[in-house]
Amino acid sequence: MSRPIHPDQFVVLNSENPKVVATSRKIMEKHALVFDLMGLPQSPWAAMILHGGKSGRADQLVAEIASLPPSIRNRLCLENDGYAYSSAEILDICKRAGVPMIFDNLHHAIKEKIDTYSDPTFAHCVKASRKTWAPHEDWQIVHLSNGKESFLDRTHSDYIADLPPACKSVQWIEVEARGKELAIARLRAE
Repeated sequence: MSRPIHPDQFVVLNSENPKVVATSRKIMEKHALVFDLMGLPQSPWAAMILHGGKSGRADQLVAEIASLPPSIRNRLCLENDGYAYSSAEILDICKRAGVPMIFDNLHHAIKEKIDTYSDPTFAHCVKASRKTWAPHEDWQIVHLSNGKESFLDRTHSDYIADLPPACKSVQWIEVEARGKELAIARLRAE
């Protein structure tokens, strides 16, 4: 079973403020130390998941990732978001930095203003992000959530009512729902 961690939104490796970058690195170093003490591998199997951070600073993010110690860099995964970095942008950064991409379906829908899971970009993004996990493509993680009040609502719903067909082929799905384990149990039953 994959053991991911998602440091908070204040971890921004490509901030314009050097103090924020330094603090972000310290936070990630502490997470890496805990993972090491737990005996977890220095690989995406023990993923440290970040969003892209400050928009318009992809080159800085790639450079910062390259300078990270292996205990962080080897575990790092980047996730698309609904604000700063689209799926295509984060995919490009992941390819350049040599880290896996975690595709988030709700963030993709919001950023691209898509109102249906039948949109072909979902399948494209799942497939393209899977390649970033090579040679362990079966380790791919996707984030699954639905909007609470509407398809494009940024607030996560309590349960998963709508599963993108493209996600059905992925072995590792992190359910982001307010109902937590109950949401997972309902999804499994369906």
